[in-house]
Amino acid sequence: MANPNVGMMYPVFAPLESHTDGSMPTYGNGVVIHEARNCTINKTYNDNPLYGDDRIVDDDNGLTALTASFEPTGLSDSDRVLLFGESEVSVGGLTCYAESDNETPYGGFGYIRKMRDNGTKKFEAWIILKIKFTEESQTTATKEGTIQWNTPTLNGRAAGLYIDDTEKVRFRIHETFDTITAAKSWINTVLNVQTETATTT
Repeated sequence: MANPNVGMMYPVFAPLESHTDGSMPTYGNGVVIHEARNCTINKTYNDNPLYGDDRIVDDDNGLTALTASFEPTGLSDSDRVLLFGESEVSVGGLTCYAESDNETPYGGFGYIRKMRDNGTKKFEAWIILKIKFTEESQTTATKEGTIQWNTPTLNGRAAGLYIDDTEKVRFRIHETFDTITAAKSWINTVLNVQTETATTT
């Protein structure tokens, strides 16, 4: 039975305000980061088998790290404040946004994967519970005839959290829905989204 991924939509980032072991994090207002183009998740697992009697008798292969490479259609000034911790400053009589050597802030990051489950549309809502993003490069080019679409790529590293009483470190949560409305509602609830409109300033 085929169940391929055929689309991505509704990328949301919410600042992490607090977390207590054994419970879900508390997030500030979640923001829709324009439109989603793609997101690649890379996971690192332990590679630590225990051998006995010339065979593997136990194997420590648990998830240890998770990274995300996310490409939205663009970023606004307010997105950069939210994602990278930039600040609006007054310098020499000018008001501007400034990059600095500060650490980028942690937050929750969610999106919807559109699936084709044996020909039927399904919508998987995924949330990385704690992640911080950086923009490691920026490409700008002149227009030569037709437009060349240059969009940013954000690289994020996640941190695991204890969110229940199992003593298991959790990196992501997800759920599958029959409609995009239901998937959005789930993300909105977890990431505290007050408006589904992307920022433009």
